[in-house]
Amino acid sequence: MVGTLRARLGEFPWIEVIAVLVLAALTRSPAVIVVAAAGLVAWVLVEVTGRLALVAVDVDVSLEPGRLIAGETATLTVRLTNHKPLPVPWMEVKVDLPEGIAPPRSGTSLPATSASASFAPRAREKVTLRFPLVVSRRGAYVVGPMRIRAGDWLGFVSEERRVEVALEIVAHPAPAPLVDRHLASLRPVAESVTRRGLVPDPLRFRGVREYRGGDPVKEIHWKASARLRALHTKVYEPATSLDSVFLVNVASYEQYWVQVDPDGAELVIAATAELIRLAAGAGRQVGLITNGLDDITHERPRSALSRGPRAQMRCLDILARLGPYAGAAPETVFLRERGRLPTGATLIAVTPNVRPRLAAALVVLRRSAHRVLVVAKDAPAPGVVAHLRSADIPVVLLSEAGRPEARRAG
Repeated sequence: MVGTLRARLGEFPWIEVIAVLVLAALTRSPAVIVVAAAGLVAWVLVEVTGRLALVAVDVDVSLEPGRLIAGETATLTVRLTNHKPLPVPWMEVKVDLPEGIAPPRSGTSLPATSASASFAPRAREKVTLRFPLVVSRRGAYVVGPMRIRAGDWLGFVSEERRVEVALEIVAHPAPAPLVDRHLASLRPVAESVTRRGLVPDPLRFRGVREYRGGDPVKEIHWKASARLRALHTKVYEPATSLDSVFLVNVASYEQYWVQVDPDGAELVIAATAELIRLAAGAGRQVGLITNGLDDITHERPRSALSRGPRAQMRCLDILARLGPYAGAAPETVFLRERGRLPTGATLIAVTPNVRPRLAAALVVLRRSAHRVLVVAKDAPAPGVVAHLRSADIPVVLLSEAGRPEARRAG
C-alpha cells in the first residue's frame, strides 16, 4: 500500500554542531575536537537513519467482517513489513475511526478517535497488529485513513506517512423484540405454519390439476377433463400472499424534510429489521420500499421482492445505511411504487405515526388486492383508526421501552 503526504517532524541542532566545529578549528583543543567529531557523526546518523525510517516499509490493512450487527466487534488487522536490512528503533501506527466505532473501553472517559500502537520492527521483519473495534450502533462506516510515524536512531526527527485507507463496514440494526409475533394481526409475518396464500381469487385463473377427493364439483374444469379424459380441477392464484413488502417511513411529520425525532426513526428501523429477519427465516420473499435516504449516497434505495439470504441481506443493508431524513412524503413514495408491487403481496407499513394522508394511501393499496398491516410507534388519531379499520387494515403499536409489549390500536 502506497503512502502519501510524507512530512518530517523535529530538527537536529545542526547550528550548535557547526558552532562547535568552528570553535574546534580555532582553538585546536583536543576535547573540543572530540565533541565536534561526535556532533558531526550524530548529525550524519540522524540524517541517514531518519530519512530511511519509512523506506522499504509496506503496509496492508483489512477489516473483518464487512457486515455485522450493531454491538458486535470487528477486527482491524494491520500487516507491516520492514524490507530493509536496518531495524527501526520505534514506529507508531494510527488508524482514524469514525464516530460509532471505537476500541473496547480502556477506562478513560474520553471517546477514542483512532486505533494506535507503537513497536520497534527489526530488520526484514513482518509485524501483524490486530485491533478489536466495537461497532456501537447501526450504520455504514468508513475506517481510515492511516498514519505511520518512525524516527532516527537518536530520536531527534521523525518521518510521517499518510496511507489512504478507506475500509467500509456495515452494521445492521440489532435484534429488538419490539413486536409481539403472536398477535393475530401479525400472523402474515410471524406465523410459520401457513406458507401459502389464504384465499384463492377466482378471477386469477392459473391452470388445472388432477382431481382430488374432496375438491368442489363446481371447480371441475369440464373442457380440460374431456380433453384429457380424466377429471381436472381449476387452480387459481391466491388473492393474498404471505410474501411481504415492507413500507418504511422515517418521517415523523407532514413536513417530511423536518426530523426532530431521530429516536422514532431508529425504533422504526429496528422493528423493520426484526420483522424482515422473521419473515425471511420463515422462507418467505421479502422486499423493502422506503422514503428514507442512504446516508452515504443520499439516494432513495429499494429492494424488489425476493427470497433467500441475499434478499434478507439486501434489505438489512438498506436499513443499516438509512439516515434520519426523508426524501419525500411516505404516501407519495408508496403510491408511486404501486405499479411495481407484486399482485397480492402483503404490505407491512412501519412508521413513527399514521397521519390522514398516509392512512388514505394505505387504504388505496388495500383496495388494490393487497393485505395491509400498519406497525406504528405512536397511536393514530381515532378518526384515522376508524378509517383504517373500515378498510380492514389492522394497526399494531410498538413499545418504546424495547420490550415485547406491542398492543392493538383501537
